[in-house]
Amino acid sequence: MSSDECCERFERPGKHARMSLEVIVVGGGFTGMASAAALAQQGATVRVFEAAQTTAPQFRGELIHPRGVRGLESLGLKVPLFERGGVAVNGFAVSQHEGAAPVLLPYEDAQGPGLGIDHPAMVLTMRAQLAARPNVSITTGARIADFVRSGPRIVGVRTADGQEHLADLVVVADGRSSKLRPLLGLEPEVKLLSYTVAFGVDGELPHGRMGHVFLGAPGPILAYPYAEGRIRFCVDVALGAPKGREALVALICEQYARVVPSPLREAMVKSLRETPFEACANHSISTAACAAPGVALVGDAGGCGHPLTASGMTNAMNDVLTLAELVGARGPDDAALTEYQRRRYDFVRMRELFTEALYEVFRGHDDGSKALQSGVFRYWSSSARSRRASMNILSGEEVRVSRFVAEYSRVFRGSAVDVIKRSAWQPRAGGARLKSLAKTSLGRFSAAAGRTARKVVDRYRLGLHPLP
Repeated sequence: MSSDECCERFERPGKHARMSLEVIVVGGGFTGMASAAALAQQGATVRVFEAAQTTAPQFRGELIHPRGVRGLESLGLKVPLFERGGVAVNGFAVSQHEGAAPVLLPYEDAQGPGLGIDHPAMVLTMRAQLAARPNVSITTGARIADFVRSGPRIVGVRTADGQEHLADLVVVADGRSSKLRPLLGLEPEVKLLSYTVAFGVDGELPHGRMGHVFLGAPGPILAYPYAEGRIRFCVDVALGAPKGREALVALICEQYARVVPSPLREAMVKSLRETPFEACANHSISTAACAAPGVALVGDAGGCGHPLTASGMTNAMNDVLTLAELVGARGPDDAALTEYQRRRYDFVRMRELFTEALYEVFRGHDDGSKALQSGVFRYWSSSARSRRASMNILSGEEVRVSRFVAEYSRVFRGSAVDVIKRSAWQPRAGGARLKSLAKTSLGRFSAAAGRTARKVVDRYRLGLHPLP
């Protein structure tokens, strides 16, 4: 089947044009449901296949930046999610060390609020909303074992029981551990970064409806509201940390809890000791291609980073809205999927770079990253413009790599000046700190150059991935 043949039932744009396409979405989580909503809104008939019979209770993404919330609103899903118990999140409060006053980084009023919501509640709500739409069907307990091919093109999927289901477009939304990605011959760059220990706590955060980041422990702690009177704690634990529940509880209580202010600290320790928690791995997954003839990867299936920046679901919303816009304009031909791939990487390369840099600085594992961490806080304290620029990068409102480089350069200059001043009193130690700072920063600038080069390749040279 050729690219043109796959679109023969697509009515080209005109006054009364509507899509007449069959789309299969693999994965019934947040990204799969958002994909179904976006493509159905364009007029496609969408079938969603989810391997699990029920919504998994495991911890998954729960925090969405305003850009992602605006996307949900455009799909008619924002109001139902807030009605189901979601709470508005208005920015972040970041504390550098125990007892330090936090720097407040609010979202801009014009951007609207972010959203915090219990993950199973979110997915169930989205499924209920989509199941009620006439051109969407959802099948659970249906594991997709393979793709159906016609020549060089994907034309459907095959379930584990051997049944074939044909479609004009297959959307892969089965998460970071995608089982279908390898079947396309896509082998991403995967790096295990750390582990997250996640648990819920009753109470209120010091600065209300803001995400809170507490630094000064062996790893950063992210805490955010995800329901009325409920806080999710995500504690970053190093790869070499002791294993087992008792050992992890002891580690967090002894080395992490001190950076959380009272009375939240006591509530955190009580919950950790008395209720179940989840430990999950944090990976950096970077793909070189996210589309092949007849198929597109969206959300974490196309790549992801450390969850500290809470960018996963916002990135996923960008993916699904971009794909739906392009397919809605001309059908799922090769040109539309190629342009989706280019636009996705235009957005994602910047997010990858920022996530890596922020995690490195917040972890503060060496003299260079500690100096940069102090520089970041001085920078944020210097002006509202600095705080606004950083938040626009964090929340995905600003996507240019050049803006990241500009902001990072300002932080580096300030950090270098501070280290040089301190070196007057401790020349040997100051020289070592300056060398470490230069090494860390040059690594970031090198990564920025690499991401910029990849964006150029993605924009002008990257084509659809050929099927193996």
